Parts: sequence; structure tokens; C-alpha cells
Amino acid sequence: MGARSHVSRGVVFGLILLLAPANPLWSAELPVALVSLSSPVAPFTDATIQIQTSTGANCSIIVLYKSGPSKAKGLYPQTADARGRVAWRWRVGSNTTPGRWPIIVRCEKGGDSGELRTSFEVR
Repeated sequence: MGARSHVSRGVVFGLILLLAPANPLWSAELPVALVSLSSPVAPFTDATIQIQTSTGANCSIIVLYKSGPSKAKGLYPQTADARGRVAWRWRVGSNTTPGRWPIIVRCEKGGDSGELRTSFEVR
């Protein structure tokens, strides 16, 4: 190989280092595990879910029905307690279509994030 190819490699490597972000664009996986879930649930009764994650993690929940994301009281973001637990309780609407509906829980702490995807049944 000639001197020119060594120079080209050095320039390319230098450009990669120069263009690389100081903070990585990815995050480490934060553990988010299911502890309990009420299922099946009848319309106009309460559903519950409890998860385990890292103490102090900020967590949000989305319950997706046929009509779209639930707007039920109780489905607000929460911070994991000293044991790393977060629990939600919400009322399943009286007109909720029977079936299996997805639940997505996302948690974040210090740049790390994790997600739990599960579902519950409305009968």
C-alpha cells in the first residue's frame, strides 16, 4: 500500500471521531418487569397493574383500546418508590369492547430507558 492510502485512512478515521457525538445517541436498557396484572376484567370495574423497575425511575403507561388510548383517571406518569415499584389502577369503561388490549409501560432514569409490553382481557 502506498502512503496515500494510509493518509486517506487517517483522514477518514479523524473525521469519524470529529463527527461522533460527545454523548451517545443510545441508552442502556432499564429493567421493567411485570409484578401483577388484573385480567380478565369486566367493563365498569377497576383494572390494576404493578411493575418493578429501578428506584426513582419515571414511568408512564398507555392502555390501548379499539377506540384509541384510554383517558381513564389513574393512568398518569409516576415515579418508582423506594422498592422500585409502580402501580396503576383505572376504571374500564362501561362501553369498552370485549377483547385483549395492549398495555405499554415506559420508564426512564438518568438517560437509561426500558419498556414493558403486555395486554389484558376485557370480558
